[in-house]
Amino acid sequence: MVKNYFLKMFAGIAFLGLLASCNTTQDPTESKPNPDDGPAIPKILAKVMMDTSLYEEYISTNKGVLEQTLFKDEKAVNTYYTGTLTYTDDPGDNTKKNITKVKFVSPAAGSLSYSFDIVPGEKGRISSASCIATGATPGLSHLSDYAFTYDATEKLTKILEKRKEGGISAYNKFIEYTFVYSGDNIFQAVCKKGILDITGAPEMTTAVKTTYSFQNYDSKKSAFSLLPKNYFIVRSLMDPANFYKMSPNNPTSMYFDMPPPTPSVNTGQSYSYDNQGYPMTEKNQKFTFTYKNL
Repeated sequence: MVKNYFLKMFAGIAFLGLLASCNTTQDPTESKPNPDDGPAIPKILAKVMMDTSLYEEYISTNKGVLEQTLFKDEKAVNTYYTGTLTYTDDPGDNTKKNITKVKFVSPAAGSLSYSFDIVPGEKGRISSASCIATGATPGLSHLSDYAFTYDATEKLTKILEKRKEGGISAYNKFIEYTFVYSGDNIFQAVCKKGILDITGAPEMTTAVKTTYSFQNYDSKKSAFSLLPKNYFIVRSLMDPANFYKMSPNNPTSMYFDMPPPTPSVNTGQSYSYDNQGYPMTEKNQKFTFTYKNL
């Protein structure tokens, strides 16, 4: 009799333990992206928050086509640039689309609006591009044409921008970006700005240089790698501090060597990751990344 009592008691405890192991409050979409250990759920970056404020937003279709973006305009408080993307079908692959136009507009009075026209090249690369940047007056506006150089491994190695600035009809300024890689990640973007000589060639001896270093990449996946690389090329032409977003991994430190008398900038990054290896938070700058499942 006593023996049967204890057998029933142990069986009851085991049953309660089984029920407890099945009762969980975890959200399988956010905390366990791949709960059945099957194929990873496709997703795309949706938002980047800084503390509780929106820093960047990426609006895409349910099939993962990026249509619109928002990012902070640092020239005004609580103001955002809106970016709108236009695509055409890739003639070499009817399952893909190429970005052919990106427009950026901000309501801030002192900010330029930008309209980029892109000529697609082979294998999804940008062949050439142009930009109309419009300010409050013609003197604050400029027209730009861009030439792109790639190496034998199809990595982007140089972008040369020639500008018609201040309402002048001929090219009179240039900006050159050259890239140094660490594996597939951009380690440095060296930016030189100056004037053109009488032949229209960059006058490098008087150019002002800024070096953007993106260092100590981790082995995890960048949240921005889920979005079109060509978008971030264009975005970085507005602000070169964004060139690291073309990389497949995440830098854990950045050093920007600015021309005097501007002080150099050095920042560190520390991430937490989800089960697929994408960042969830960046602790130093207090960024939070959220994704949209496709």
